[in-house]
Formats: sequence, C-alpha cells, structure tokens
Amino acid sequence: MVNLMKEEYRNKIVKENSWIDSTDEYGLILTDDLDSLLGSAIIKSVKGWNIEQVMLFKASPNKQYDYLGATANNTHEVIGVDLALTEGKCFDNHLTAFSYGQKHNPQAVNLNNLCNICRNSYRHKYNTSTVLLLWSLYDLPKENLSEELMMLLLSIDGTQDAYYLYQGNFRGTLRKWLVDVLDLPQFYDCFERHTHSDFTAIRKKYMFDKTNTGHGKIVMENGILDTAIDIDGINDLLAWECDVQIELPTEKFYKKAVFKDLMKDIRTQYPQSIKSITDGEVYSYALTKVGLVNYSKKIDF
Repeated sequence: MVNLMKEEYRNKIVKENSWIDSTDEYGLILTDDLDSLLGSAIIKSVKGWNIEQVMLFKASPNKQYDYLGATANNTHEVIGVDLALTEGKCFDNHLTAFSYGQKHNPQAVNLNNLCNICRNSYRHKYNTSTVLLLWSLYDLPKENLSEELMMLLLSIDGTQDAYYLYQGNFRGTLRKWLVDVLDLPQFYDCFERHTHSDFTAIRKKYMFDKTNTGHGKIVMENGILDTAIDIDGINDLLAWECDVQIELPTEKFYKKAVFKDLMKDIRTQYPQSIKSITDGEVYSYALTKVGLVNYSKKIDF
C-alpha cells in the first residue's frame, strides 16, 4: 500500500520543485518554534540536510526586529522550514496569495499555492502544520502510531483548534487536507477519540504551549540557541516509531541580517502583491488573517 501524500498532489509538487527529492546538498533555515524544529529533523532524517541558519521573529528586546543568523560553516544554498520566503526554496504552510492567480514564489512547497488558495478563499486554506506536510511528503509511518505521538503531531501549530473550535466550521476543511491530500486518515480519526483539553495537556506536557511564558519558542543568547521545549521527551516518543530525532544546533550563530517586524491592516484594501504594500526588500511574509499581513522587511545594521 502506498502511504505517502496522494500521488496527484505529490506529482504536482515535484513537477515544480524536483529539488525535494534531490541528492544535492542543502542547508536549512530554522525558525523559532516546534513546527520548524521538528520539520528540520524530518528533513535531516530523510535527506541529511543540516540547519545552517536561523530566523528568529521579534527577537529584539523591544520585539520590533527579526534576526537572521548563520553558522560559521554556512556554505550551502538554504531551504526555509516553516518559513514563507518571498524568494528561494522553502517548505511552509502559510497563506501568501492576495488574489486568485497571483504569481507566487515558484520554489515554495506550499499547498495553498498549489491549490490556488488566496485571501478571498481564506476559510479553505491549509489549516495544519508544516510538520504534517513533511510527514506525508516523505512517507513517514502513519499506521499503528502511538496515540500520544499522533496527538503531539496534531497539536503543532494549533491544528486541533480547527477541529474543536469555531463551532466546527473548519472540520470539513481540515478533513480535506489531512485525509484527501496528505492521506493521513488515522490522524483525523484521532480527534474523534479526544477533547480539546486533551490536546492542550499534550502541549503543556511537552512544553510548547504558547500560553505559558517562554514555552514553545526557540530563543538565542550570545549566538547560542535555547528552548524550553521538551526535546528529550518528544524524541522518546519518536524513537519508538521512526528514525527522526530532534537536535537543537549547538554551534554559535552569527548575525547575517536584521529585519523590521511589521504588520499591516488591509481590511479596507485589495493589494495584489506584497510589493504593493511596501517598498524595500521583504524577506518573508504571510496573511495571518483575512485582513492582516505580517512581514519581515530588511534593514541596514
């Protein structure tokens, strides 16, 4: 039995981005949460690519600036993991199209782009994690997984909210992505056996519940990464099911670029692209609500 992502969708991804199956060497860009950290671990397990850069959002003391750091051995072309780059290779789950048919980053592995989901169809956007995109894309096990591992994977990036909250209005959309596209029906069925509070308990147990100060984020001090996420506990779960193991880089990161962390209300506007909102170089961006766009604009430092 074929376990990976539904063939129709995987073939479309490979057609535009054959590099996902490449034997070439690449580096990875880590961001500041578990979706990116575990996503990077999946890629390393499958492809052998290592984290060479890190993008930390709102990393300045006043929360107004994003920092991009790189290791001393940052020698490869890099791929963003859970990072919606304006240009360049990346895996992400964000909505970036302001209008139908908008030209998107052609090197982004992004199911919203693939399925022509835009601001006007926001309620239909991909509403689960980059981790599950990668889990399906690279054919990781889905049969007979432990209940706790499935719950942990479904808790990343708030996937459980799409099932339990909003009067159930987004269950159909979630089922489409998990079952019809990612071919992970076992994961969708997991929700039926639990409650929202069960998933909240998982997030708290493994220390990535963002409602607790300091949890759920990766931070940097003097170039060294740190996190309160229970990496050892998550790795214990993973070890019984697959070869993926999370490793927080221990190398020192050096400042590569600084970005102004910006947010723009577009509820009364109809921009056609990120370039119509701002001048200058935008490194990454996402429509986080129908009328709200967050973006990182490069500045001199």
